[in-house]
Amino acid sequence: MQKRLIEIDEELHQIEERSGEIHTAVETAEHDELEKLSAEITEMEERKAALLAEKAELEAKEEEARSFDESKATEIELPKAVMPEQEERKMFDINTVEYRNAWVKRLIGREMNEEERAALGAAGAVIPTMTVNAVWDKLVKPAELLGKVDVSQFPTYVRFPRATTNNAATSQAVGGTITESSDVVGYIDLVPNEYVKLLTVGADIDHMAVEAVHDWIVDNLVSNIRYAINKDILVGTGTNSLKGITTSVAADATALPATVTKASILKIMAALGGNYQEGAVWIMTPKMFFEDIMSLTALNDYVIQNGFGYKLFGHDVILMSEALVSTKETIFYGDPKAYKVNIFKALEVKQFETATSTNLQFRGATMADGELLDTNAFVRFAQA
Repeated sequence: MQKRLIEIDEELHQIEERSGEIHTAVETAEHDELEKLSAEITEMEERKAALLAEKAELEAKEEEARSFDESKATEIELPKAVMPEQEERKMFDINTVEYRNAWVKRLIGREMNEEERAALGAAGAVIPTMTVNAVWDKLVKPAELLGKVDVSQFPTYVRFPRATTNNAATSQAVGGTITESSDVVGYIDLVPNEYVKLLTVGADIDHMAVEAVHDWIVDNLVSNIRYAINKDILVGTGTNSLKGITTSVAADATALPATVTKASILKIMAALGGNYQEGAVWIMTPKMFFEDIMSLTALNDYVIQNGFGYKLFGHDVILMSEALVSTKETIFYGDPKAYKVNIFKALEVKQFETATSTNLQFRGATMADGELLDTNAFVRFAQA
């Protein structure tokens, strides 16, 4: 068992050294090397997680065997005294509510007991697992645009292929001569943009329950950052932000009429290629949907409401005030999976102190970038 633990430690050390080499290499790597380096980092992270899990299991077995030997040597019933201590350590694992509460107490400067301080010190005060999960669940919501686009989590600069010329497949007689065609593949490079929210609250937060403080901080920081990323997926300029669909897709020459009709809505659908129709969604302002679409009796049979969600001709409707582009009501229709978002760094929550007041400040930050891989996947119509 000891031999295997030594082997695991040596392999973990090798992984750390290689990870440092890769992060250094990324800064000067050629574009065609970036994908390989990113894939290698992903494999190393998976291997590291497996090794840490194996190490924890072996150490637990070793501790169990040691406790059993000690109880036999002293001929005293130690399990009753040992078990509570073992259980107490498990209570403060980073996956538990107890650890999360200790982390929140440290965040807001509340007094902690000895066990809580020891748990945070042993874990390096890392963000609790349930907080990480809560952040991700609240960041990527299925009903919003970020929940429908293609999202990945690579920690380094990434490059995704984009076909600029894609010739169709052909059919021919068996054994016939193949006619060569030339496809052209381009790329989009995604680089980190920082999305930050600084939350300032009064010191009276100390009177709130720990669980309530945790949920309130997470909800506030995540909802603001989620809104910023969703907005940029649609209208981001690409400078220190995601490159929005509006930037990539030009408005159709045929404007929507001032009074929307069933025919004008169908014309939007007809403008999108057939291979994008199945996963297509509508994006428009609440005003356009509720005043123009919902009030149109000719569409009564084609609008479906499910709770607070809506479908138009069977396709999800995403309501965004940002669809008012250059003061014009605009309808976007297309396949959101053609839009690629990479989250380079999970959203972190840190506490700051102000020198001039008793207020507490909490900073939420993440890094992300995104762009539409296929500009044919969306059509855009503005109202006259």
